[in-house]
Amino acid sequence: MEESRLNTLSASISHSLSDAIDAKGFASLVVSGGSSPLPLYNMLSMTDIDWSKVFIYLGDDRVVESNHKDSNEHLIKTQLMINNASKASFNSLLYPELRVNEIKLPFDIVLLGLGMDGHFASLFPDQLTNLRMLDVNALPALVKSEQPLGSPCYQRISMNLSLLIDTKRCILIVPSADKRAVIEKAYGDKRFPLFFLLNQNKTTVEFSDLDFT
Repeated sequence: MEESRLNTLSASISHSLSDAIDAKGFASLVVSGGSSPLPLYNMLSMTDIDWSKVFIYLGDDRVVESNHKDSNEHLIKTQLMINNASKASFNSLLYPELRVNEIKLPFDIVLLGLGMDGHFASLFPDQLTNLRMLDVNALPALVKSEQPLGSPCYQRISMNLSLLIDTKRCILIVPSADKRAVIEKAYGDKRFPLFFLLNQNKTTVEFSDLDFT
């Protein structure tokens, strides 16, 4: 059952990317780190689309060297940008540092993971008072955390909410019952960063309610 759902999600994403290429000559895909989406990335990497016209971005990363074991950039280059997807173009957040005005918006697809504390990308509860991060009306931006965050604990760089929701499709990966429970809580609780994603009206949030592992 899970493999069938994984196939369906992979096909849906690849079709959206192909449709974007047909419509405007290129497609943009924002991806996340973590272990949950790795089977999806592997499957996507083998899909038969024109990857040479796909631009891949990271929603966030840890401020480490690009070949560091905890680097999301390293993960994406070794787990997604292989097989057919090796022809895609990668836009690093850090090396060199990405400029928002260089991005052609809206994105076609944004894939997001979810933490048990309700964070997505690198938008953590510690940053709830930072209006640049979670205000839907803020200018689209890349924001570095002032202190190390998360686990493993590093300084982070992240697209803010305003930038992440400038997309045609936003897919939230929900790989467990525990994380489904986080979603239920976050709809009405502003202590969760996810609250601000779920309660905006600029893009629809889709849920991939399956266990990839």
